[in-house]
Amino acid sequence: MAQVSRRYLPKDTQKKLFDLFFKALANIRNPSDIEKFLFSLLGPTEKTMLAKRLGIALLLAKGYNYETIKDVLKVSQETIARVNGVLNYRSEGYEMVVKRVIRDEELGAFLKDMIKEVASSFSYSAYRKWPGLEPPKPPKHPLGGSRK
Repeated sequence: MAQVSRRYLPKDTQKKLFDLFFKALANIRNPSDIEKFLFSLLGPTEKTMLAKRLGIALLLAKGYNYETIKDVLKVSQETIARVNGVLNYRSEGYEMVVKRVIRDEELGAFLKDMIKEVASSFSYSAYRKWPGLEPPKPPKHPLGGSRK
């Protein structure tokens, strides 16, 4: 987990730093520039943590249950519950981003592909818990019929 100095930072200084950070993000228009900026600013754990939180919010918004989200994103139920709590009580920021991501077809396709990848390791009947996914066709038996 990221570490923050225990030394006191005055509220007005903290506010100015946040304003500077938000303006810096707002001024970056190109996704590859945002990636360069955030990847140079954040450590590996911080990047993973933020990406997983967004993934959890997206999957919750699409109606996936905790068990499915745990399997797909390799997160704990506590992490999912924490994100769900934020979605339920302070959701303005998440809602804005989640709606935009869901509207973006390319990101939606990526999300569905990621879920299919994980689901492919499950049995045919396990697909019932994955809304919107069609289970693969059972392989044909070499002698003509389908294998059951």
